Formats: sequence, structure tokens, C-alpha cells
Amino acid sequence: MTYQGNLLSKTLEIAIIIMLIGVSIYPSILADYNDIESDDHISDIIQQINETFYLRYLEDIVAFGPRVTGTTACYDAGEYIYNEFKSMGLKVRYHYWDSSGYSDRNIEATLSGTDATSDEIYIICAHFDSVSNSPGADDDGSGVAAVLLAANILRQYTFDHTIRFVTFSGEEQWMLGSYKYVREANKDGDNIIAVLNCDMIGFAITSTHSSNIKLYSNVESNWIIYFTENISQIYYDYIKLNVDFNDPKPNGDHYYFWEYGYDGVLYQEYEFNEYYHTSQDTIENMNITYATKCSKLIVATLAILAQFDSNPPTAPTIDGPTSGNAGTTYTFTFNSVDPDGDDIANYTINWGDGPYEVLEGPFISGSSVTANHTWTSQRTYKFMAMAKDKWGARSDWSYFEVTIPRTRAISNLWYQWFLERFPLLEKLLNLLK
Repeated sequence: MTYQGNLLSKTLEIAIIIMLIGVSIYPSILADYNDIESDDHISDIIQQINETFYLRYLEDIVAFGPRVTGTTACYDAGEYIYNEFKSMGLKVRYHYWDSSGYSDRNIEATLSGTDATSDEIYIICAHFDSVSNSPGADDDGSGVAAVLLAANILRQYTFDHTIRFVTFSGEEQWMLGSYKYVREANKDGDNIIAVLNCDMIGFAITSTHSSNIKLYSNVESNWIIYFTENISQIYYDYIKLNVDFNDPKPNGDHYYFWEYGYDGVLYQEYEFNEYYHTSQDTIENMNITYATKCSKLIVATLAILAQFDSNPPTAPTIDGPTSGNAGTTYTFTFNSVDPDGDDIANYTINWGDGPYEVLEGPFISGSSVTANHTWTSQRTYKFMAMAKDKWGARSDWSYFEVTIPRTRAISNLWYQWFLERFPLLEKLLNLLK
């Protein structure tokens, strides 16, 4: 093999190893989310996002003019964002920072998860500062509008895991605000699972541009891209946006999350804005329909990642025989009702004589599902069943007793032996019947 061939072989080997490492780190996440199905909750959220809603926040941000880190305009924009979050009933804080001769503040709003056993955090973020000669409509008023819109909609719902809505200053000075934020989060031991960075999502000229969005990721974070692509396909009729994969892009507030070992992706317009960092980065040079579509995809992805706090299904009712014979197969019926109207994802059954059996759905809430089982030993079995909905919420266990009596089996054997010994008696009994 030539030197080039050896090099290619080694490169492929390393790529495969990296891919396997990435999958091994996140098997539970991928297992939970690879089989996402369309859900009315997400459809409702997507349909609440419209151009009027989006444009309201974008116009407010751009009205502050150039928002250079450390200036009054940037300070006032941060105060506006803080007050908007506060009016939504969210827990809000200023995160003050200083670095490299600059000082400013990030704004963080939190929607706490309801699962007391979870410390997972999911972040949607953008930067509200701009360069000195630009009103910063697309860079990055477009992302800030998406974050504010996401907060205003998702606050209406409850989620298992915590969501943080974060806007950074200091991005144009090489991500000073996000650097300080991530360093503090790492010091505090925050379990940040995914960061969705929205930076420039509003420029599109052609139909091709407006039908696609670019996502940038490092290897460890690729699962978020796969996940987003899955969402774009499932809800394509609502969003009409395709996902384009791209190599890591270091300039953006996701960068220091990568540096500290957190996973994150950058969502960015398909065609880079030709008015970037100029006085022409205005709302008039944006495509608001496209920015709204990008926001729909990002918010839907965030909502599913954080998982709705689903009410668990009812403990299944169980119907079937309460006694029987060893070696005979019996049929049992299971029925669970989900209070949210969600499908039952599966039923788990412990028959009392071996491994658990899982009846994979989905099953319509309130519909009956049957399963067969055969017991080979003679005793009383107390078996149990549990239902789980599509969000992973589990019901209580239901219990059911079936007796496979030893005494009845023995008496039947003696009865058969007796009739074989006295065939005339058997004929007499048959006549009496």
C-alpha cells in the first residue's frame, strides 16, 4: 500500500473511533430521541410562532441602534431583555462580567424543570451586542428575537428538565460574555446537556436560501444536529426547512461551551449575510419569513430536548382468567388511559416466572391490548403490568393473580387412572351426563 493509502486508512480508522466514542457517550439520549413521533404539543408551539410575533422583538432590539459592548445602548438593550423575561414570570438575573478591558452583563432567564431527580440544563442563546457601525438586525438581533420568542411561548408549558434563555454581550470582542458565563457554569458544576446558539438566522434571498439552514458542530455535539434534522423532517409541513451539516465554526457563543466540554451547535442562515458588520444590516435587508421558520425549528428542538412534563398514564386494568392449568396458554387484556391523550408507548409485564415482557406500541390511549402467557409450574402467580406514554412518563404497577393449582392437577391424574381401571364405570358416568 502506498503512503497515501496508509494515511487514508489511518484517517478512516481514527474517524470511526471518534464516531464510536461520540455514540458511546450519548447512547441514552440517542435511544430516547431517535424514534420521535409527531405530537400535538409541538405542533401547537410551532403554530404560535409567526412573523408578527417575531418582528415585535426584532424591532425593539434594533431600535437601540448600534449596541457596542459597554455602551449605554448595549446597557439599555440588556435592561429591555431583562424586563421582558421578568414580565413573563421567569426567574431572571444579570450575570456581570469584566474581561480584557470590557465590562458588561449577560441576561439569563430560567424555566425550572419539574423532575426533581434531573439536574439537566438546556440552553438557547444569542448575543445582543453589535459592532459600532451596525444596527445589528441580523447580527444578532435575529437570534435575540428567537430567544425572547422561545421564552414567551415555552413558559406556558412545564418540562422535565430546566431550560435557560440566555443573551450575551461581548460576543463581538471574541465571546467575552459567554466565556465568563461558561467558566462560572463549569465551576458550579452545571450539567448543561445541549446549547442551541442562534446567531444570524434572518438573511435569505433565493428560495434555496430560505429552504435551508446551516448547523455547525464539533464531533461531540453532532447528535444535536441529527436530532434537529429529525425534528425538521417530522414537522416539515409546519416548518418547511432542511438542515445542512457543517464543520466546526469557532466564532460564536457556542465556542467556549465546546472548550469546557459542553455540547452545542450554531444555527445560522444558509447564505451568509452580505451586509454583515455594516450599516446595511437592517430589518429591511432581512427575510422575516425565513427568520420565523428558523425560530420554529430551534424552539421545537429545544422543547423536545427538555421533554414535556407529561402526566403519567393510569395503572393498566388487567382482565383474564384467574386460574388454569400448567402448560396451557392464556390470553390477558391490558388497558391504560393517558390523561393528556398521548399514545401509550408500551406496556411492561412481569409474569412472575421469568424476564419482563414489553409490548411495544404505540397504542391509542384507552384501547385494549392483549398478550398471551403460559405458566409451566403449579402455584399462584401474582404478575404485574405498567404503562409508559410517549414522553416516558410511567404509570403505577397493576397486579393480577392467577392460580395454577397443584391439587387439581393431581386429582385429575387419579381420576384418569381410576376410569382406565374400571371402563364400565366410565360408560355409566357418560350415560348420567
